Amino acid sequence: MSRFATLLLALALMSGCASVSVAPETSGVQVSAQRLAEEGKHLEAARAWADSAVGSRGAARDRAWLYAADQYWLAGDKGASRQALSQAGKRRLEGRDLLLHDLMNAHFLADAAQWPEALALLGQSRESVPAALRARWHGLRAQALEGTGRGFDAAGELAWLHESLDRGARAENVRRIDKLLAAQSDALLASGAAALPPGHPLYRYAGRALTQRGLPLPRPYDREASSPGLDALPAADRDGYRPPERLAALLPLSGPLAAAGHSVRDGLLAAYYGEVRRRPQLKFYDTHGSGGVRAAFAQAREDGAQMLVGPLTRDEVNELFGLAELDLPVLALNRGTIPPPPGSAAYALSPEDEGAAAADRLVDRGLRRVLVVTQADDNAQRALAAFRERLTARGGQIIGETSVSEGNPDYVPALRQAMQGGRPEAIFLSLKAAQARLLSSQMDTAALTGVPRVATSLILSGANLRMDTELDGIEYPELPWLLGLRGSPDPDTLGRTLPSAQGGGSRLFAFGMDAWQLAAYLDHLASDPGAQVRGATGELQLDGFGGVQRKPAWAVFSGGRSRPALDGALLPDAGAP
Repeated sequence: MSRFATLLLALALMSGCASVSVAPETSGVQVSAQRLAEEGKHLEAARAWADSAVGSRGAARDRAWLYAADQYWLAGDKGASRQALSQAGKRRLEGRDLLLHDLMNAHFLADAAQWPEALALLGQSRESVPAALRARWHGLRAQALEGTGRGFDAAGELAWLHESLDRGARAENVRRIDKLLAAQSDALLASGAAALPPGHPLYRYAGRALTQRGLPLPRPYDREASSPGLDALPAADRDGYRPPERLAALLPLSGPLAAAGHSVRDGLLAAYYGEVRRRPQLKFYDTHGSGGVRAAFAQAREDGAQMLVGPLTRDEVNELFGLAELDLPVLALNRGTIPPPPGSAAYALSPEDEGAAAADRLVDRGLRRVLVVTQADDNAQRALAAFRERLTARGGQIIGETSVSEGNPDYVPALRQAMQGGRPEAIFLSLKAAQARLLSSQMDTAALTGVPRVATSLILSGANLRMDTELDGIEYPELPWLLGLRGSPDPDTLGRTLPSAQGGGSRLFAFGMDAWQLAAYLDHLASDPGAQVRGATGELQLDGFGGVQRKPAWAVFSGGRSRPALDGALLPDAGAP
């Protein structure tokens, strides 16, 4: 069974009992059938409706056979469902029953890949479809539209049914929408987004896809549900600078994550004190210890904070966004499973973002047949999962994949085995420095000389200036600030004087600098579809879901050092926000 068919069945099961409308003259058998349907006993319910049909006449008989067909289908017995439906005359049906008859026929036509015929039965206006059948109707329309090559319209149907799904199904539905949009050309994606009416749920997805491609949005995201907290901020400057009067930062300042918290804090302070215009009162709250993020939020709220920056971990973000009493705009410094509420945003430096960026870079260069080399590391696997999903969605193909380990330094046999599908156009390295160096030294032997290589910043883990000449030519997404593309404060100078900006802390320091920028321009980013912050970590924009989208700079190893890639580095800072 395809994923789409599985989704349709799940939708039908959720609404199966509600799709039956029992007439006032309901018999005892029909009451029993309805009860069985509500209990999820669909096969027994189907048999009960079939028994009722045998003893009924006219419209009551047609309805009973129709409900039997529906319950048989929910039970997975499509043969019995088709046979029952053939007994249900359509002429005497009305209202919801008439639509259910069309819906059942559309199911069978879709199973036979007769997409135009199925779509012809689903031409009702959305408003005329009863709420109990609407999710199934949207799901079937999505399947039929995709089958007829109308992927953008199919994504729109999936966007409409999204709120009807449970949390697990929503994740798969979002992936489906993103895949359909990724298959659209730039022109079709832009024109389709522009044609969507205000309030259409697909616009946020289409806008995010446009932003990821570096294309402009045709209009701002809908703001009717924006947070009163943003609307209550002091008036904005002409460039959109609009910080609150009191800003609270929720960070781990003690405990096992204190070093990370200090790096983010010091980066935020560096950018804060570098601002010459009006600055808010800034206060830090420790999320470690008794009460955690909940206690930190309560204290910040009591102190009169107008906006929150943080917290830093996924679990804390989920806890904060899950609070019923949360009534302040938040710039969360991680992404959890709970989306930001209206007026808030979530930002992260994640392996997934880098994996997706690597896939985009290859596809944008016309390199679609990719060999993947990875290792047993959580960040490596997270980046690879995102790379695979984005590459496939954009029409690329992983022709081979191999995992290497420190225990076996001879990678050539594994590489040759992975290349049975032919020579790749590019190689994606989801590796740390030591494994990447070993691989690079064996490129000639593996007949891979000259194949472009991209990696993630994981390749910097275990870096060694003397040995990293082996990595020359490998590109990876990097923070503009670390490449000298964002002016002062200079990372090397800071690193010599400020421990929190040294080594791995430098990335979190830059992350903190951008946390200040995003907080100060949050309202502007939410209001203007073309607005962006040219930050220390990249070019930052806000999508319609409150997610901060980051376009990184690209670095290339040359002489063992990271340098800006000639065609991928972002422009030097010209004073724009």
